[in-house]
Amino acid sequence: METIERKATVSNKITIVTPPDDVLKDAVRIIVFDLKHEHTTLISSVLYEMNDIHDTVIYVSNGQDSYEWILDKKQKSSIIIYNADSENQTMVGYLSAQPNSYYFGDLKSLGLINNNKIVSKEQIETIMEDEYRKHARI
Repeated sequence: METIERKATVSNKITIVTPPDDVLKDAVRIIVFDLKHEHTTLISSVLYEMNDIHDTVIYVSNGQDSYEWILDKKQKSSIIIYNADSENQTMVGYLSAQPNSYYFGDLKSLGLINNNKIVSKEQIETIMEDEYRKHARI
C-alpha cells in the first residue's frame, strides 16, 4: 500500500510540459534538453525515491524544438539538465554557459567552462535537494 501511496504523491507533484505548452503554477522548474532514455529514467528514479518532493514542473525538449520555446523555458527554470552529446551543439554551447546547468555525456572543449557533469545518481539527488531547500525558503 505504501508504494501505491508514494507513487500517487509523486505523480501529483510533478508536471511534465512539452512544446508548445506551458503551465502556470508555483513550482521548482527544470528544463531537460535532448536527454537519452537512460538519463530520463535516472532522473525519474531520483524524484520517485526522494522523501520530500515539492511541486515540480519539468520542461522536456527533444533537441529539435523551437529555440523560442527552449529559451523561454530556460529563463523560467532553476535547473537545466542537458545531453552534451546532442546533435544540436549550438544549444549545447549556450546551455553550457548557464550557471545552473548540468550535463550528461562529453562536453568536449566546453568542459573547461562547465564542470557540472552528472556522473552519479547521488549528484542528481543533491541538485534536487538543494533546489527544493531554496524553493521552500521563498
